[in-house]
Amino acid sequence: MRLVIRDLVVTDKDDILLNNAAYSFLQGKAYRINAPERIKKAFFDCISYEGRYESGRIELMCSGRNCMSPVMVAHFDEDPVFPEFLTIREFLKYYMDLNSKNIMQPKTIDEYLNMVELSDIRADRLLRDFTWEERVRLQFLCFLISMPPILIVDNIKSISNLDFLKDIKGYIDSIKENGIVLLGCSDNTVAVFLSDEEVTVVDGSIQGLSLIHI
Repeated sequence: MRLVIRDLVVTDKDDILLNNAAYSFLQGKAYRINAPERIKKAFFDCISYEGRYESGRIELMCSGRNCMSPVMVAHFDEDPVFPEFLTIREFLKYYMDLNSKNIMQPKTIDEYLNMVELSDIRADRLLRDFTWEERVRLQFLCFLISMPPILIVDNIKSISNLDFLKDIKGYIDSIKENGIVLLGCSDNTVAVFLSDEEVTVVDGSIQGLSLIHI
């Protein structure tokens, strides 16, 4: 699977943000998008069908055909919000029912909770009482259940807890096995740790750089 950007032209009033930009993003990799905020947002919006572009094409090549559609793209929310008056088990049951057609290897709720270190949550605790870290873990669990072909992580807060950051990297590594992850982290240390390659926008063109993790 490849996310292919073909001769993409994106403008904002009189400014050219992307100028015949072309690049191929490969399944199995997490890419850090290094660009000014306005350009990065415009690029992500085009991929997620929330923005417009003047010309060019965005294709998701699956077994030789373009399978790109809005349902192929998921977006990480930096401050995730869930139904306040549901428990985590009630929410997961609802989410699993909603995505039942897309779940290739369904697991039990307990197995899912173990995947993101949430198995110790009290059963009757409401989602409104969850900490930011717990809500982030739950959001990644939703992605691990639905396994979107393209996941956009537009930004993520600076994380000082190294164990939590390692857990997030593990979630991203699992998601990218069957998909492509695009990261827009402004924190350089976090971005390098989570990504495999850095893609930089220079004069409207996209240039790639492999990252070496020590």
